[in-house]
Amino acid sequence: MVEKALTTTGPVRTCIGCRTRAAAADLVRVVAAVEQGAPIVTIDRTSTMPGRGAWLHHNPDCVRAAVRRKAFGPALRVPGLTADADRLEREMAESAWPEREVGDGWITTVGTSRSHR
Repeated sequence: MVEKALTTTGPVRTCIGCRTRAAAADLVRVVAAVEQGAPIVTIDRTSTMPGRGAWLHHNPDCVRAAVRRKAFGPALRVPGLTADADRLEREMAESAWPEREVGDGWITTVGTSRSHR
């Protein structure tokens, strides 16, 4: 896979699904949270939740690849952590930032800035 040169001055992160680098504004942060006593992977909509974060593209292929590769446990440093791809896809589809719009069940980037931060 050929990477395009990044033309951003902001933070750059690596998607744990496809392993390509992208501007943090183009990715969504996920964290390990506790729900009913068990660790789960959840979307960090504000990028302010405590703990270690990992980054994914707004793309079902990246979510599925990260689940298939069991990338969440090592990335979030939670041994044995597994993620529910359907749940993450649903959370991503329901998440909407002011500069993003939902199309075809997925969030697509409209602007290039994250002015809500």
